[in-house]
Amino acid sequence: MNLSQNTGWFIGIVAFVALFTGSSMMLTNDIGDQPGIGQFANLSDADIDMILSVKAEMQSAQIQSN
Repeated sequence: MNLSQNTGWFIGIVAFVALFTGSSMMLTNDIGDQPGIGQFANLSDADIDMILSVKAEMQSAQIQSN
């Protein structure tokens, strides 16, 4: 094997390790974000009323645009 073949193998192995490591880190970060799901339990009645009013305004704007 000459130098260019060795370099190709080396770059391939480095690329594989980098992609594997990056994808593993992304998956562990996605799993670590699970506590964000409980945020809806912390909404107050005023927050829920605001969300519902914005939803109603968006629906009326959609009806008017049609």
